[in-house]
Amino acid sequence: MCTFYKKATLLTVALMLLGLSVAEAQLRRSFARRGFDIWDGMTITPKAGVNLFYGDLVDESRTSYSAGLLIDREMTRTLSLRVNVTAGQMKGEQMNPVYDLPYASFTNFYTDISLGGSYRPLNHLLGYFRERTFQPYITGQVGLVYFSAQETWGPASELVTPGAVDGEIWRQPSGIAPLVSGGGGFSFWVSPTISVNAEFTGFFPFSDKLDGHDVWYSAWPEGVEYETDPLDVYYTATLGLSILISDSPFRNDPRFNRRSYTKTRRFYQPKNTGPRRTGTRRRFLFF
Repeated sequence: MCTFYKKATLLTVALMLLGLSVAEAQLRRSFARRGFDIWDGMTITPKAGVNLFYGDLVDESRTSYSAGLLIDREMTRTLSLRVNVTAGQMKGEQMNPVYDLPYASFTNFYTDISLGGSYRPLNHLLGYFRERTFQPYITGQVGLVYFSAQETWGPASELVTPGAVDGEIWRQPSGIAPLVSGGGGFSFWVSPTISVNAEFTGFFPFSDKLDGHDVWYSAWPEGVEYETDPLDVYYTATLGLSILISDSPFRNDPRFNRRSYTKTRRFYQPKNTGPRRTGTRRRFLFF
């Protein structure tokens, strides 16, 4: 298992370096064409939400809270480079089915950092439109997660495992593990500089210790050791507010020029308090 984790770590680092080299090549091409400004098309999104943990030690109480920061920069009309940082607490309980009592529980304070990309299919299918009201996207990332877990015996442990004491700390593992992640989300355009962001992401860390539980024993501390099923998985669902730092270097498709003008002019001109003209209509979602 250790060999597998080492290979996974090397593969994750290689993918991150490959992503950085591809991003650098794209930035060099942009610089050669029009001069490069790193802020063009960049958004910063503070976000918060919940995480759900699935692992060896979790049957109940798997939901906890996370917060983070997403930095996204448009590289092409459909693809963006993104750096995502998330931190929070994980928790969960393992129930004993015979006594219907918790056998053990855990808490874990974690931080992950990922590098990846996002793909906006509507820009591909319908054309590039910066002010599109509803903009879905798909993400893929590689990165690292730092974890600091604490596993505690529960009341059922005294009835099942000789030597266990209810409420006593069992193990406190910590470390850094590589991970891959993927998911999707959407942004909802509010103004030329502000969008509401919602995202759901699944994280697959190459470690079985995020819940502190990678082996169990017939007796504690010197019983027979048994390995559990490998690897843990967690998911995050977040809401955030995306702030545009600088306008994108890409222009809207000509078909959207009029719509772009009508959507943004009210933010730059005095509001018209007169009656609304008949025949006008509001466009929603994709436009």
